[in-house]
Amino acid sequence: MQRTKYNPGNDDFDLDDYLEAKAAGEETIDYGLPNEEQHKPTMKRNLLAIGFFVLAAAIWGFVGGPFGFFGFGNSETAEISEVIPPLPPAVNVPEAPPAPAVNYPDIEGGYLDYLQQFQEQNLTMFSNSAIQAFYNTGVPIQYIKDLEGAGLLNDFSYSAIIGLYNSNVPVSYMVEMQNAGFLDDFSYSAIIGLYNSNVPTSYLNEMQEARFLDDFSYSAIIGLYNSNVTITYLQQMREADFLDDFSYSAIIGLYNSNVTVGYLNDMKQRGFLDDFSYSAIIGLYSSNVSINYLTDLQQNGYLDTFSYSGIIGLYSNNVPVEFLAELDQRNLLDNMNYSEVIGAYLTDN
Repeated sequence: MQRTKYNPGNDDFDLDDYLEAKAAGEETIDYGLPNEEQHKPTMKRNLLAIGFFVLAAAIWGFVGGPFGFFGFGNSETAEISEVIPPLPPAVNVPEAPPAPAVNYPDIEGGYLDYLQQFQEQNLTMFSNSAIQAFYNTGVPIQYIKDLEGAGLLNDFSYSAIIGLYNSNVPVSYMVEMQNAGFLDDFSYSAIIGLYNSNVPTSYLNEMQEARFLDDFSYSAIIGLYNSNVTITYLQQMREADFLDDFSYSAIIGLYNSNVTVGYLNDMKQRGFLDDFSYSAIIGLYSSNVSINYLTDLQQNGYLDTFSYSGIIGLYSNNVPVEFLAELDQRNLLDNMNYSEVIGAYLTDN
């Protein structure tokens, strides 16, 4: 399996080059409380308020209510159900508490003392530029010796060791990763992300046993773990062949919106997966829009006429597809948005 590549936002960024370059030198406001007398009503204020509401009522009656403005020709007010499509849940990975600091003493003395200690510890596998980078970034020699004692020194470059130490990743976590056989599956930047997001190796074991490590990047694994997406749901998605249809953020959104794999299967069988984004599917499902209604819209050529929020509005206000066809025959549909269609239908019905 390919190791996860580290990409801090720039494809041309090289951490090793960066670290080598760094090593080379390059008054209290009292708002107070208003006087109680200032809030006592006065006769003048009461008369002004009464006059305002009388005037507003007169204007309302003159124009014939809200639909008088739209010229529906009916003084009765049609009540339109306000439809606000549910938003998909946020997919942001919850911020994990900071990892405990690695308890190593700070470097004491100058660079020559540090260099001498390196030689005394027989850490001859590092170049002078690497040792200088360790010194400039505060990596204690004992941390490097602990990696050597765990047999991990050959698994990481010097820049990786700097990144691991300064991200508070303890050697014990890397030993757990090694014992579980994951060091070949994740880069050092992935190990940093997994540790600082509190992803235990036991969860990685579950993902491996269910054969999901090849399907998701380490950032996806972090998102799935911290969003509590169950392995069972992922297995259902795979059995229905949906892992290639949805990103991990989409899977998180679908799961946390309780969208069943059965509903996704029905959408797929009717050919709707290519017509709607995952957030649209969440909105349609949460609003109980029937797939038969979507089919009627599609068969009559109106599926592309309205956004998914428009479809939710039409369905929630019981607007039949036949009414859309009637508007279309009268050449009215092209000049109306979905809320105007709903208003026209409710006014006539």
